[in-house]
This record gives sequence, structure tokens and C-alpha cells, in this order.
Amino acid sequence: MQNNLNKILVLLLLMISGLSTATAQCVGKWANPITDICWSCMFPFMIAGIQIDNLRGEQPAGSFTAPAVCAGMTPVGFKIGIGMDFYDPNRIVDVTRTPYCMVGLGGVNMSAGLANLYKRAGTATQDEKIKVKQFYQAHTYIDPLLFLLEVPIDMSCTQVAGFDVGYLTELDPLWNNDSLTFFLNPDAILYANPATAVTSALDCVANLPGAWNVASGLAYWSAGCQGSMYPLDGNLPGDTSINDSVLTMERLLHKNHRQLIEFSTAGPLAMFASFVPQPLMNKTEYKYSMIYPIGFVDPLSGGKCCSPFGRTTTGWSAAHSFPTMGEDFSFHIYQRRDCCSGITIPM
Repeated sequence: MQNNLNKILVLLLLMISGLSTATAQCVGKWANPITDICWSCMFPFMIAGIQIDNLRGEQPAGSFTAPAVCAGMTPVGFKIGIGMDFYDPNRIVDVTRTPYCMVGLGGVNMSAGLANLYKRAGTATQDEKIKVKQFYQAHTYIDPLLFLLEVPIDMSCTQVAGFDVGYLTELDPLWNNDSLTFFLNPDAILYANPATAVTSALDCVANLPGAWNVASGLAYWSAGCQGSMYPLDGNLPGDTSINDSVLTMERLLHKNHRQLIEFSTAGPLAMFASFVPQPLMNKTEYKYSMIYPIGFVDPLSGGKCCSPFGRTTTGWSAAHSFPTMGEDFSFHIYQRRDCCSGITIPM
């Protein structure tokens, strides 16, 4: 009897030790919905065609602007109101080297023995190690901040939902295999040539401050200064950890667009439909700011705490990561929202 108890105690100690080791490898931060948000990233804010203080916020030149007065059919009736344009903080994306490490949930490890569910859960296969220098897992969280904070705004101008986990790449067998991913993005074969590399370089320039233009969104195969948007998986050629993490974030959102998990909320069609299918993500509809490991918020940045997709990280990445515990990342995502705020007459 005593021997059995000893065996059980040893087994429990080993389990606790294993959990401690897993936890030690998983770090992160819960985002404070007030102090950890780059509020200036929501701007410029347009209401009825009038720009409210833009707080140094950026939008690409040539962006669609909602009319002062809007009227049209919605799925539930005829709507009339005033047009609004802004960037809606509605997602968090974390990027991690440790499978099932939820950086955006404060560093909770949710593996529970699932880390070996797939052959690769954070590391490259032997055949791919030659060409893959870095591999990240990534997760999206549904975080409609304006709705959660009960900001008085028309419900059609933000997502009505609670905080939730939206996507785990660990459960996606396409995320760690370039060959399987090809079935999701067969158009990648069109851009595997030197000419595409030139367009990516031009796209990088087009995303610089003062040059940001809606035309950049047409180059959907390019992640601008981060490199190529393809393949839509976690295999990366290897760069700085921050640049790789930003590229992973952009690829994941593009992948979710391709799978019709994410939608466009900008442009004239979105005024009354709330969201529009967009399998080829328009990256000019997105901006992001860092939450972890070292957040980037307004008081520390002079109102320049966020960047559009595709812009170089060189200007802000210094001192925003550190070895070991500072190489997993969490980002807040701001999506362009064009909407009609008003009343709906049921039809």
C-alpha cells in the first residue's frame, strides 16, 4: 500500500514539474482596455463628413469617405442616418514560439497534453529546416473593444460580441505545411518570381509615412516591408523577431480572410451590410499596435503608437523585445470601419 502511495506521489510531482516547465515557457499579458490601447490609432474619426480631431491618426490617401447623410437597404430594413469612418479596435493577435501559449491571455499555457497533436507544433520538419529559419504559432481573439466598454455608438458601427478566442493555428494542419497550404493559396505560384520581389520593394516604399496610399492594397500578395504574404502559414525565412512576428500576424489575418472567417468592414458596400466577404485581404484596412512584451501607447509615443500593415518596423522596434521572455508577442488590431449610424425602418 505504501509503495503504491509513493508511486502516486512521484507521478503527481512529475506532472506538477511538467506543468511548471510548460508555464515557465509561456509568458504574456492581459491588455488593460484603457491604458494598453493606442487610442490615436482609431483616428482620423469622421462623422457626417466632418473630421473630429485626428490625434495624429493616419489613413491611406484616396480612402473612401462615408457621405454626410446616408440612406440604403440593410438586411433588416431601410436605414437612414449619418456616415461614420474610423478604425475599430476589434481583434487581438498573439504570436508565439510555444504551442498553445496564449500570450494575449496573460501567458496561459493551454496545451493540456495537446502539444503533440500534430507532428509539428512550433518547429520545422526535417525536410523544411533547410529553407525555414523561423516558425511561429498564432492566435486571434475577438475583442470588440467599443462594444465591451459600452461606448455609445450605433451597433452597426462595431461588432456586437463578447471577448472570445477566434482562431488557433495549432489546430490547423495547413499552418505548418507549405505543400498543404498551396491548396488554400494556389495563386502563390503567380508571384514566385523576381518581378514580384521588385513589387514588394515598391510596396514597402508605398507604406512609408506620407506615402501610404490605397493602391498598396492592390498588391495583396505583398506584406510590404515584411516580405511576401505567401505562403499563408507560419514558416518564415527568418529576420528580426519583431519583423517575423508582424509578418505572421499579417499572414494569419489574410488566411482568415481567405477562409471567410474575417470580412471587410470598409467601403461603400460595408455601409449597410456591416461586413463584406473579402478573400483577398486589403491590408490598407488594417493598423496595429504592440501590447506585449513592451507595449506602445500614446503617452510614450506622442500619438504615433501604431502602424499600418506593410510598414517597416525599423522606426519603432528598438527596445520592444528582449531575450527569452520577450520574444513572444501580442498585438491589438484596428480595422477600418465605414458605416451608417442612424435609424432602421423595418421592411
